[in-house]
Amino acid sequence: MDASLQLPADHRPKRRQGRATWQPWLGVLRLALCALAATAHPTVAAQPDTLAGTAVVMSVSWPDVGDGPERLLAVRTDNGRHVLVETADATATATEQLVTGARVQVAGEWRRRSPGPASASSSQGLYMKASRLQVTAPPQGHSAGHGRDSSRSSTSGTAARRGRWLRQAATAGTANTGAPAPAQGGAGPGGSVTVTPSANPLVASEVSTLFIPIAAIESPGVSCPNTAPPLSSVAAVKKAAFEELNPGGVTIGSTFNRCSYNTSRLTMANSLVAPLVQLPCNGTTDGVAWTFQTCNFNDFNGYANAADVVLQKRGIDIDAYQHRVYLLPPSACAFVGLGYVGCNGPDDCRVWITADFWTSVNAIAHELGHNLFLAHAGAMTNSGQYDEYADLTGMMGYCCSDRCPNTAHAWQLGWITAQELSWSSMSPGQTQTFTVNSQSLSRLTGVRLTNLPINDPLFVGYRTRAGGDATATSDIAGDVGGPGRLHIYTAPIANTWDAKMTTKQATLNAAGQSWALPGTRLVVRLVRATNSAAVVTLCRKAGPETAASCQAGLDNDCNGKVGAADAACAPLLRREARAAPLKRARLAQ
Repeated sequence: MDASLQLPADHRPKRRQGRATWQPWLGVLRLALCALAATAHPTVAAQPDTLAGTAVVMSVSWPDVGDGPERLLAVRTDNGRHVLVETADATATATEQLVTGARVQVAGEWRRRSPGPASASSSQGLYMKASRLQVTAPPQGHSAGHGRDSSRSSTSGTAARRGRWLRQAATAGTANTGAPAPAQGGAGPGGSVTVTPSANPLVASEVSTLFIPIAAIESPGVSCPNTAPPLSSVAAVKKAAFEELNPGGVTIGSTFNRCSYNTSRLTMANSLVAPLVQLPCNGTTDGVAWTFQTCNFNDFNGYANAADVVLQKRGIDIDAYQHRVYLLPPSACAFVGLGYVGCNGPDDCRVWITADFWTSVNAIAHELGHNLFLAHAGAMTNSGQYDEYADLTGMMGYCCSDRCPNTAHAWQLGWITAQELSWSSMSPGQTQTFTVNSQSLSRLTGVRLTNLPINDPLFVGYRTRAGGDATATSDIAGDVGGPGRLHIYTAPIANTWDAKMTTKQATLNAAGQSWALPGTRLVVRLVRATNSAAVVTLCRKAGPETAASCQAGLDNDCNGKVGAADAACAPLLRREARAAPLKRARLAQ
């Protein structure tokens, strides 16, 4: 590979007292690597060829703006070799919906760093510059289809999955059939609206993880050039990983256990922090050379392969763990974290975490979230630009404060059952009222509105300072013991395996506040909020109030008031009252 995931020394992560920030390049799956690095090495003469295998999609999180590519793509060939694929604009669109495990065929040119004949079996450093990419089969066990609306996708189909990973807690269908359905919202005047429970199959009942701390050693007690000793101890990693060792604190285990209501567990019973693995400064594993002098794909993938070999020689059954988190020493790798997007196919799920973040609960939970098919949690900035990390209410947003996934991602994971209704079933002027339990306290929470005039379904969630959000900031979950916060999102997520970004649209902090969804006539209003639940209304605007709407108790203008209580209705109702005797007299003639 002729591109690097390293930076000049002054741009590498420093130890920080505050939070680190993650900022990607805009545009999902723009997989072209750093052009500067590409020009630094000669390439072989172009040789059109094809590459087929299983996609390995990786999400890269950087500490600062513009530090590097946000996504990488590799192809695992049928003989087990990983080959990096560089895509240009012409092929990027074809990769936008890729997740790990899809079968792909790539056409392009073989390239490498050193001169010589190029072939699929030649030396390390080989990669393919793609001119065409085709998905030939979806990931095994689930559909690759992603429709405009997901109301059908989340409740149909079954899947044959790798048993040690996707151990479903619910069959595909109306999930959580053993739990009571959430109370249906009450329809106001204007007709009946069908509200149904909506949930996905559970993504995993066990998030079994092997944490692998790595040191780069030139000789006993001496670190390799361009590296340093690990900044955190193995004991500190264990305390950050396991709730059992830190029952009063926030850990990676407690994040999954509490946020999933103990349905997707990470514990000392199913996970392990391995003893420190010492690797040499350079090596060759599976026929591919790697070094700690650089941080190319072959390097960090080589560290992982070499560490696996060491642990197997120690008698550790690495195949007992679905997820492997490789904790890298201070080195040329300048990203915060890197993880497979989705896990399906012949590979296990890999995550790489750099030295400053070995004990960062959110950084590691975020990358494991990518393994579980989660994309980023974004929002619009004040300048009107989309920032795919800007939703601070979810763990898939910026690092490093501890919090649960947002409501849309919790629904995707199969952790909550939401109340679902269709926009097309709501009559103009009609208000639908919901009691939304706190996501911090109950799996029966949230509202999902489908078939909107815009492309994406709408999610409404309520968070309080309890459960997995006990340590969340007040802008996420309110104050301890007080009312929480109502958050509104849009997301095109169709099912458990649909790795698409969510967008936070608004937060309502107090009773009486409302928000209108641009491009529609929808108004969301927070009516009442406590430390356990909120009362919320969804209203479909019909236009100005009329005498007929006021008499029928409709809320045409969706201001939260009807009849005489609405200032717009009061004069209309008085006029109707004055005209009523004359109308009755005419009818009597």
